[in-house]
Amino acid sequence: MQTNKGFVLLLVLVMLAIAALLTTQTARRSLDQAILAARKQEELQRRWGEISLRHAVLNRAEILLQTAQLQDGIPHSTIRGVVKLGAATYELVLADEQAKMNLNVAYRYGKQAAVEQALFKEEVLLPVRLKPDPKADPNKLYPPAFASWGHLYDFVFLADIGNRQNFRPSQLGFLTTCWGNGQLNVKRADTDTIRMTCEWVVAPQAVTALLEFRQENPTMEFEMALKKVDMLERDRQLLRRILTDRSRCHSLWTTTTVLNQSWHRLDIKTSDSAEGMHIRAY
Repeated sequence: MQTNKGFVLLLVLVMLAIAALLTTQTARRSLDQAILAARKQEELQRRWGEISLRHAVLNRAEILLQTAQLQDGIPHSTIRGVVKLGAATYELVLADEQAKMNLNVAYRYGKQAAVEQALFKEEVLLPVRLKPDPKADPNKLYPPAFASWGHLYDFVFLADIGNRQNFRPSQLGFLTTCWGNGQLNVKRADTDTIRMTCEWVVAPQAVTALLEFRQENPTMEFEMALKKVDMLERDRQLLRRILTDRSRCHSLWTTTTVLNQSWHRLDIKTSDSAEGMHIRAY
C-alpha cells in the first residue's frame, strides 16, 4: 500500500512538472508572439509614415522648392526637414534632380573620364566602379548608360553601406544624378555644374556670358535669357538641348530612426509622363 501511495505521489509530481513546463512554454510562446506583433505594428507604422511623407512631400516637390525660393529670394535645389511621428523620427532631403550633373549626359559628351570627374566632386568615400549598360548608345540618352548606383560604385561594398560608420546613404547623389531627361535646370544648378555641362557643346565665351547674365537676373526665364545674351544662334540651339528652367524629376531621401535603428530610402519621381512615375532607388 505504501508503494502505491509513493507511486501516485511521484506520478502527481511528474504531472505537475509537465504542467509547469507546458505553462512556461505557452507563456514564452505568447510573449514571443506579443513581441513579434509589437514589432510588426512598429514596422507598419514606420512604413505608413514613410508612405504618407512621400506622398505629402514628393508629390508637391516643385511647390515646396518654389515656396522656399519666394521666402528666401534665391533658388533652392535642396530642402531638408525633420518630422516626428510617434516613436519614429524622419529626416527628409528633397532635391531637384535636374539641378545636378547628369552622369548619362556626362558619359555622352565626355565618356568615362567626365563621369569619374563628376563623381570625384561628390566627396563620397566609395570605390568607383563604372559599369555602363552595354546596350547604351553614347549618342542617345535611352537606354541610359547608368540607371542606378550599382552601375557607378562597387556593388559588394554598396550592399553593406547602411552598416558602415561615418557614412549616410543620403550623401549619395548630392551633386550628381542618373535620372531625369538630361536637361539641367539653369536656375538651380551651381555655376561649376552649368559651366562643365555647357562647355561640352558650346564655346566657353558663350557659357561665361550666360552665367554673368544669370547672376544679374537670377529669376529671368531661360528662353528670355537666351535671347538677351550675346551669342551665336547655333549656340542658342545647342543650349536649348541641355538646359531648362523647368524641372520634372525630383528625389526624396528618407532616413527613419526608431531608437538606435535606422532605415534609408530613396524615391525618384519623374513627371515626364502624364501620370508620373515612382522609382525605388535604394
